[in-house]
Amino acid sequence: MDILRKAKLCKGSGIFVNEDLTKLNAEVLASVRLKQPRAVEKTWSFEGKIFALLKGNEHATQIKFSDFKNWLEKPWPKKSYSECVETPASATNRISSNKS
Repeated sequence: MDILRKAKLCKGSGIFVNEDLTKLNAEVLASVRLKQPRAVEKTWSFEGKIFALLKGNEHATQIKFSDFKNWLEKPWPKKSYSECVETPASATNRISSNKS
């Protein structure tokens, strides 16, 4: 049994096994996962193919090569306000590290 099939045994343990994807497939996988988080529940790859479970659907959809360009051209989400605001703890750490 290969390592990817055994990956199911690690479910919930915090250990993740990733396929070695081509650069194009890795970019599309990231695009599907991150560019429309309100529409996409989960994404994964299996045997080099990219799959997505869209919210409200019971079955996964394979992302076909003909759809790659569409996903790659979608805009990346802008950072939320809370991600842009520096927390007091991170500001303190940054200031103290600059003093040394």
